[in-house]
Amino acid sequence: MPRDPDDRTPPAMPPDAPPSSSAARPRWWLRGWIAVLVGFFSVAGLGLAWRQASTRRAESAAERALMDPVAPDPGMTASEPVSSPSARQVTIGIYLERITALSIRDSRFAVVCDVWFSWTGANFDPVDQLLVVDGTIDAIELLDESHDGDRHYRRYALTAEITKPFRIDHFPLDRHLLLIAFENGSLLRDELVFVPDRVNTAVSSRAAVHGYRLEEHEVVEKPHSYKTSRGEPGISPGAKTTFSQARFGIVIVRDGWGLFLKMFQALFVAVAIALLPCFIRPTHVDPRFGLGVGALFAAVANAYLVDSYVPDTGEFALADMINLLGTVTILLTLVESTLSLHLYDQCDERARSRWLDRASFAVTIVGFTMALALILIGASATR
Repeated sequence: MPRDPDDRTPPAMPPDAPPSSSAARPRWWLRGWIAVLVGFFSVAGLGLAWRQASTRRAESAAERALMDPVAPDPGMTASEPVSSPSARQVTIGIYLERITALSIRDSRFAVVCDVWFSWTGANFDPVDQLLVVDGTIDAIELLDESHDGDRHYRRYALTAEITKPFRIDHFPLDRHLLLIAFENGSLLRDELVFVPDRVNTAVSSRAAVHGYRLEEHEVVEKPHSYKTSRGEPGISPGAKTTFSQARFGIVIVRDGWGLFLKMFQALFVAVAIALLPCFIRPTHVDPRFGLGVGALFAAVANAYLVDSYVPDTGEFALADMINLLGTVTILLTLVESTLSLHLYDQCDERARSRWLDRASFAVTIVGFTMALALILIGASATR
């Protein structure tokens, strides 16, 4: 039958004919999809790396402020300066024996230490009304004392438990300042001032925290004001009361990458599995989509594992960022499989489907690796 001149349908190609050059060229929206992948991994990697680096710097600045005798504590107003020329000067030193417990999820740690006091003048009990700020003294025992005229010395064994809201911005590559602060609850700073014994304050080699290494330590004295008179007679309502606070701080840093690999090895395997369908024919729907869906469930389960390590807070930790990056990456592989199936089955453009699979695989694996590396570099930024 002669062909209708108005019929613009192209002649059928033999099934074994190679694809035309126009069919092999990707459509504009396929290039747009690749641009979406590149944009996502670039923005995610750079943005989350910047956030990790900025919070790391803020964390270091907060640590320095807490151990600076004159700087206000982070988020607090400066303590009122109180002149204390006539105040009793009591030297205080600390020898940290053990860190017996530390729980990031429960926001607490416990210590055993020796604490000594020396002073000149009238004798008194230095642990009478002694407080551990943000904590409790579980046990205290006098180990040694000496008196030479008006010079006095006492040493105690002390066990304390301290509440500390640990920052989890960089967990599991975290570092923390453990702070042990002493105050006399009845004598104001114009009556008693602690003088830190920087020469003899030390940390025992037996002191250790599983999973962390102990780094620098320091002891300082700092005025600490309360925005209340606590109803004390002779003090006007609303007046601040300022006490002398002796602070011992020690920095602990996550030791190695062991916990990191334990937490995320399942996620990394799930991302790798989600990329395998790029080598499976799109019409093989069960493996093509089943692998991605299974990987997505594995990523969600990994997020629950991470949540078991940290307290329920609104902070977005490093672990949450990595989980989110992996989950979105797996979701993108499912979207790519849908696009590839549409090209292969509905549009009968097998060459373009193959091009999309190969290009998406290359961009995704490189983009995920680079984004992860940038985030970890930001999390490891020094002060």
